Amino acid sequence: MKRRVRLLGGFLSTLALLLQGCYETLPVQQGVPPSVVTVQLIMNDKGRAEVSSMLGTAVNKVEGIITEQSDRSYTLSVSRVMQLNGNTSKWSGEKVTVAKDGVDGYQVYRLSQKRTIILVAALVVGVALVFITASLSGGSTGSTVTNPVTPPQSQRIP
Repeated sequence: MKRRVRLLGGFLSTLALLLQGCYETLPVQQGVPPSVVTVQLIMNDKGRAEVSSMLGTAVNKVEGIITEQSDRSYTLSVSRVMQLNGNTSKWSGEKVTVAKDGVDGYQVYRLSQKRTIILVAALVVGVALVFITASLSGGSTGSTVTNPVTPPQSQRIP
């Protein structure tokens, strides 16, 4: 029983890691980014300087959904900020305006259908293996109850 619980725990940990792999970031693009999907704006030096008071120093990418855009700026509902040193911070949808000339391009961050299908198939196989293993072992816990032997009585010598 403990072995199955350990296997299930390991499986769930692996699942959590695999769920991250269901998303993909498309190559850097130029032009007008879409406003209904999550995008990552890639900041240049000018943009980093302009957003440092709002987002922190050394910002590499700002991720979120574009809620407004004009000739000169994008307004994002920010979900994550990535810095040049690799640190990231999660945000909860605060609106931030970024000048277009402070952005080198953008990347679309989306759910990958191919990776998701592979994950679902792996999950189905994993769950099937857990059930097959349980049925082959007969569903027993591995312990058997036996009649205990009464230990001999100690004899007292007078």
